[in-house]
Amino acid sequence: MDLAYTISHFFYPRFSNNHKAKLLHTSSLFLLSLFLILYQLILQTFPLTGLKILGYAANIQPSQVILLTNEKRQEAGFSALNYSPVLEQAARSKGEHMLNYDYWSHVAPDGTDPWVFFIQAGYKYRYAGENLARDFSNPQSTIDAWMASPSHRENILSAKYQEIGVAVVEGDLSGIETTIIVQLFGTKLTEAGSGVPIVQAKPQTSYSPTPTIKEALATPTPILPLALISPLPSTYEKLIKPPPVKEAQGFKDLISPFDTTRKVSLVTIISLLIIMTVDGAVVSRKKIPRIGGRTFAHMAFLGMILALVLVAKAGEIL
Repeated sequence: MDLAYTISHFFYPRFSNNHKAKLLHTSSLFLLSLFLILYQLILQTFPLTGLKILGYAANIQPSQVILLTNEKRQEAGFSALNYSPVLEQAARSKGEHMLNYDYWSHVAPDGTDPWVFFIQAGYKYRYAGENLARDFSNPQSTIDAWMASPSHRENILSAKYQEIGVAVVEGDLSGIETTIIVQLFGTKLTEAGSGVPIVQAKPQTSYSPTPTIKEALATPTPILPLALISPLPSTYEKLIKPPPVKEAQGFKDLISPFDTTRKVSLVTIISLLIIMTVDGAVVSRKKIPRIGGRTFAHMAFLGMILALVLVAKAGEIL
């Protein structure tokens, strides 16, 4: 009985709460706001306590990114790309270079472009391309974002490429723990074209961001003075799968600030909307006079916030 009374006191307008759910009182809303602020502060201080905290749980395996990429290619009528450990090495070097030199771009502040990592890894390319992404929670969302961007889609569905390499690196980027995905495409330079110098890719024109697409970057394919040769036939059977990625020791302790904040926000907003709906219905039915009541306006405001939370997606776009 006491429990039911307490619950109704907080959620239902009655005499004990002056005919207004206790959670809708100014003092309760203030405490709720304070809780949300403290929650964000705790997330920011977690790294200082030794708990690993990433922008997103690092459960993205390079092999899955390759598999999904080839699925998109085959759906579009293109052959699957072969996994290249050399391209994977180049991709990892590029990701580590971005973390070490603290930049998020195809070209480093010192002018180092993506094609340098191909050459350093020993991959003499005829055609090459790069897709970048950061802070995605799973491989599928990464591929979806790339496919939604014309430049990234062009790389994924290009008939010029025969091989692919993917690396997922984690570390501090501009003071934020970040998960970076580097996807490299390439076609090796054949013996017949070995005498032709490799042309450096020109910088691409940046694309305007859209509010609903997560961040992903793409570079244009360098055009070489050679005749275009169709890629060699490739099937899933010929695709050499990369070695399985071992889960890091601390991955079980990872939490995602975005995901947890989103869930807490959804629970809070939906709860307040339900309480306001019940409160407004009871007050209207019992014709209880209330000074300063703006239930509909408050619900409309919370509804807009709820819509923003629902459409919010992880990642950024450049």
